[in-house]
Amino acid sequence: MRVQRRYLMMLLMALVFLVSVWVRLHALGGTSIWSDEAFTLILSSYSPSQIIFHTAQDVHPPLYYLALHAWMMVFGNGVFSARSLSVVAGCLTVMMGMWWLLLISTKRAAILGGVMLALLPMAVRYSQEIRMYSLFALFMMGATVALVYWVNGVHRKPAIVVYTLLMAAGLYTHYFAAVCMASHWVYLLILMFWRDTRYKYFFAVDWWLANLAIVCIFIAWVPSLLHQLKFSGFNWVAMPGIHAVVSAVWVFLNYTDGLMFAAWAYYSLPVVFVVMSFVVVAQDKSKKGSSALLVIYTWFPLLLIVVVSFFYPLFVDRYFIFAAMGLPMVLAIALDNFMVRKVSGCYLVFLLIVILEVVGVGNVYRRGHAVYDEVNRMDVLSAYLNEYAGSDDGVLVTNGFLYFPFVYYNSTTIAPKLYTPPKRDGTSGRPEGYQIWTLVQNEADNIYMDNFECMNSKSGRIWVLGTDLRGSKGTVFPQNWRLIRTFIAGDAQVQLFETGSLDSKRIFSTCLTPTS
Repeated sequence: MRVQRRYLMMLLMALVFLVSVWVRLHALGGTSIWSDEAFTLILSSYSPSQIIFHTAQDVHPPLYYLALHAWMMVFGNGVFSARSLSVVAGCLTVMMGMWWLLLISTKRAAILGGVMLALLPMAVRYSQEIRMYSLFALFMMGATVALVYWVNGVHRKPAIVVYTLLMAAGLYTHYFAAVCMASHWVYLLILMFWRDTRYKYFFAVDWWLANLAIVCIFIAWVPSLLHQLKFSGFNWVAMPGIHAVVSAVWVFLNYTDGLMFAAWAYYSLPVVFVVMSFVVVAQDKSKKGSSALLVIYTWFPLLLIVVVSFFYPLFVDRYFIFAAMGLPMVLAIALDNFMVRKVSGCYLVFLLIVILEVVGVGNVYRRGHAVYDEVNRMDVLSAYLNEYAGSDDGVLVTNGFLYFPFVYYNSTTIAPKLYTPPKRDGTSGRPEGYQIWTLVQNEADNIYMDNFECMNSKSGRIWVLGTDLRGSKGTVFPQNWRLIRTFIAGDAQVQLFETGSLDSKRIFSTCLTPTS
């Protein structure tokens, strides 16, 4: 019977793994890339030295771009193959979560948690994107499992070495690894006063040496980090209120902000998980507070960033993907604990959460990779332009979010230009060469167009790629530009203009120097 149970457990874990693979591979290459994905693809195609240089002008550390560079050398730079790196990381994170549950709870909790992890909409969403979040979650989950091994005294030396390497890798992937690391410190501090725990892990030499090693590994990047902080502001991040935190829980579990529901339903979801978290900690009879670590790992990062955001707003849902994956695990342990008395009720709660997640996965598929509610079909627009544009035509992109996606999909020999009109106060509207615009800074004078009169082509035809403004007041083009055709896909459009002749002296004087 032990052998049969072992094989049954292996079968169930394999099924959970297959479910996680299936939901993450669904329509993986069918949706168009958006601006950040395009930037990532283009940057990762550069040499490692160039990747490091340009990343220092952006807002994130370089490890994911370097990993994607190596991945694309093997599997190619297609959308499906590039996104598959995040798929692999996401599926491994599901298995890592089940491993963690097996260490601190029962096999039943591991299976329940695994199913909910496999279907967690937040995890599915970022397992399908060419960004660093899925890999980041894997590093944080793996580091925390290594911490559990170290605290439990199982392979203590190898465990702390693995912890050091994974946490350092996390810091080189996303700076919020420091927030996860802070939750580990809080756990060890609480463990000093946990029931009958005699060994003070917080003061262990291995622990301090590990953290010193992490600092030494990361210190090489600190000058670049300080350089990033000078220009990479988070002015686009709003100050979080109670609704931001509540809606974050809804985003994690349903991929919607939850505001369409009645107030009692809107607040009940996070309340249920908070109550379950308290129950899990109260029922934790282990000497090492294993369940308490999971609860701290899940909630402390959110609370810490909420406090920090009063001084410097940093609350962005996707930055908490590692913590979001703790919610299904906390619920799995709570349900497993209640199974002794309320079997049918526990399975009902489990079923409701799974239904909520399945609807959330549907929301992910429906919205695609939209971040700002755009309907991105740059693949279709670019295919149209690739088919009908001549080699002597010009291409002008009027929306900065569309520039790099078109650069990726562009199969013509035309180098696209970016429309950068002056600001209302008369100062230049050109990007300063930081963040994603670091990739074109060397060719800024050839790429940026401050007014339409600067745009010309040998054929006299200009393709304008921008946002679809049907029914609203759009851009005013020069009088000598004659609209020939318009093609619309999603919420963007491409328009073909024929330009008349203009006085060459006036063009020269207008376009000689950019607006200052």
